[in-house]
Amino acid sequence: MGQSARADPDDDPQPPPPPPTSAEVLARTDGVAALLVRLQDLRHQEEQAEQQSTARDAELAARQGELDRANGRVAAEQQQVDASEAEAAQLAGDEYRGGGLSGIARFLLSFAPTGLLTEAGDLQERSRSEADVVHDVRDRRAALAALRDTARQARSGAELAAGQARAARTDAERQAADVQARLTTLDPAQRAQLDDREAALADQAQRQLLASGVLGTGGGPATPAAATAVTYAMAQIGKPYLWGGTGPDSYDCSGLTSKAWEAAGVPIPRTSQDQWAVLPRVPLDALRPGDLVIYFPDATHVGMYLGGGLMVNAPHTGAVVKVAPLAAMPVLGAVRPAP
Repeated sequence: MGQSARADPDDDPQPPPPPPTSAEVLARTDGVAALLVRLQDLRHQEEQAEQQSTARDAELAARQGELDRANGRVAAEQQQVDASEAEAAQLAGDEYRGGGLSGIARFLLSFAPTGLLTEAGDLQERSRSEADVVHDVRDRRAALAALRDTARQARSGAELAAGQARAARTDAERQAADVQARLTTLDPAQRAQLDDREAALADQAQRQLLASGVLGTGGGPATPAAATAVTYAMAQIGKPYLWGGTGPDSYDCSGLTSKAWEAAGVPIPRTSQDQWAVLPRVPLDALRPGDLVIYFPDATHVGMYLGGGLMVNAPHTGAVVKVAPLAAMPVLGAVRPAP
């Protein structure tokens, strides 16, 4: 009887690799498309650094505010210390002018029982008050000095973080500028091809998103506050993107959304990452105009939903505020600034 053949594990069927994305296919087959992929990656890095820098600047401002308040409390306490010291000096002067003897000596030399008791009570009260003032002032000074040192340390840490974030932003901006410089070397036909490829990728992603049904029927019409925010954002169309821009002449992505909702009377966090972390989240099938769509796994971009699968946003350096397909970038999720 022959031995049955054993199956070679290497002969087991392997699952096929995932199909390449459109961007990967284009990158492999077309140098211009590869440049587009690289440019998009650098734009993301640039915006990530910008959002981090903006957050660190806000942290620095908060630490400076804490330091200013601590210094204000120190100044107010110093006035009380000065007044207490003046009072103590006045008491000492009174004792000296009263006969050059200390209160303790007058107490010991007093022969009148009534005067003795009165003098003792006055001395005890005055001595206790002076001691209490001195001790209280010293305690407050020590506590405020510690508070001021803590605030200064926090400020130093924030300044360091802000410097690091600015350095990262400068590096990302330099990389993006290098790619932009390479883009300027393209002739008009190549540049048109690049723009067409970028638009095609966005359109393909948008079709896939709409076909998936993830948007559903939406969450209904905009509330009055959301309508005001949308109106503000749409009025900024055509204005340039700017690092850290909060209007009125230029914006970054979260500068646009935060200012739009501020115009509606609803203050929201300044950066896209904080907007994602703090604001209530809503599913994509419940989106309604005015909601904020957050992009990329690290929440480094944000746009405002308009309805019909469209959003308005400040895209990146070299671009202007404009309406774009919801799926123009990888969607992370959505948040709603106001109920």
